[in-house]
Order: sequence, then structure tokens, then C-alpha cells
Amino acid sequence: MQPMNPIALPWLARPGLAGGIDKDGSRALELLGLGFGSVEFGSVTMQAIAGYNAGMAVLVERLGGLDRSGSGRTAIGIGLGQPAEAKAETLADEWLAGLLAVGSVADYVSLNLSAKANQRFLEPSHRASLIAAFHAVAACRAQLAKVGHPVVLAAKMPLREAASLLDTLAEAGFEQLTVVLPDQGERFSALKQLASEAARPTLVAIGGLRNAADVAAARAAGAAGVQVHRLFVEQGANCLPVLGKAAV
Repeated sequence: MQPMNPIALPWLARPGLAGGIDKDGSRALELLGLGFGSVEFGSVTMQAIAGYNAGMAVLVERLGGLDRSGSGRTAIGIGLGQPAEAKAETLADEWLAGLLAVGSVADYVSLNLSAKANQRFLEPSHRASLIAAFHAVAACRAQLAKVGHPVVLAAKMPLREAASLLDTLAEAGFEQLTVVLPDQGERFSALKQLASEAARPTLVAIGGLRNAADVAAARAAGAAGVQVHRLFVEQGANCLPVLGKAAV
């Protein structure tokens, strides 16, 4: 595939809710009705993992039963995780199975490389396997689109690792890159440097965004959208007026 430039994803006009709040779809109606631009469910693995998630089948069944008609609806994202026993060589297997399972209910699918257990796959020693997995998922997504199930591809990872994978993600055709900002340091200037690259997915920022000023700073640095997690845990839906529902 040819390297792509950032594209407009309509749900990024409003703050999104990051993964980790609802991993099984049990709160889907509530969360989708709050006014977020998107709600990301998961991360989820194909098989249930006790104390972590109920497995893909449970989530897909609940999301598939929702009435999603009407305009202005909140986008559904699904974060794909990896089981603890996963190896670099099997990354593609879990992600491909997940993509095939959720392609009919998700607006976007995010490959989660931000969880501590998964950050090991970002190490240079695993780079070849990771790149091969990205391209395998992108090829599968292309086939889904041909049969009427288009889905946006995203990857989520710490900001510090994102720069070295921009070219790969762009070449594979990923539309979104969610970067986890560090809590301290020159995080917005680092984000601005990442955003200066011409061929890259659309950037979404998460991490330490506590108010409208933080959202404005992230957008000014080049993020097309933002997600929140901790702020929602602390304040619930009250965080939306704090962030500004349509801060663009």
C-alpha cells in the first residue's frame, strides 16, 4: 500500500472514551448515550480471561444487539488485546481473529500496544514480527471492506515508541494512531514533532488530559482527537462539560 496522509474521522470532533471502562458491553447503552464522539470497548481477547475480560463472543453479542440507527451516533471502537501467553510470532493470529469477529459491529478496531503486558512487542527485537502483523491485519481489513464491513484501523501505543512506527502504519493503511502522552515533561512539544510528519495516520491523544486547556493544547500540537479514561472514572459524564463537547 502507498503511504497515506491523515484523514478526517468524524467522531474525533468530540472527545472519546478510551478503553478499559467497559470490556464486555454491559454498559454499552449507558456509555453510548453520554455524548462522546466514540466509545472504545475492551481491550478484549478472543477467549475469556478471568479477572480481565469475558471474551470476544460476549462483547460482540451485546454490541450487535444495539439499535444504532439515527444520525450523529457515537462511534464504537473495540480494542484488541493479547493473551498473556502470546508471543511476537503469534501477534497476527489473535488480532486477525479479533478483527474478523468484530468487523460487523465496530466503526474502528484498535490494536492495543499500550498495556504494560503488550509493550514488550514494541521492542526492537520484535519489530519484524510486529510489522508483519500490522500488514496481515491491514490485508484482512481490506477483504472485510469488499464484503460490506468497512472498519477503520487504529493502533494504540506510548508516544515515545510511535515515531519509529509511523512509516509502517502509514504504508499499511492504518487511519488512526492513538498515542499515550507521558504525565510529565514536554509532552505536547513531542506530540507536535510527531504530527509534523507528512505521511502518518490521524493522531489521537490520551493521557493526563484533565480540562479544556489540555484538550486545546493537544489539538494545537496536532492531535485530531482526544480520549479520556481517568477523568471519566473520577467524574463520570460530568467530565464532558469540563472538556468541552465539541472542542475543535
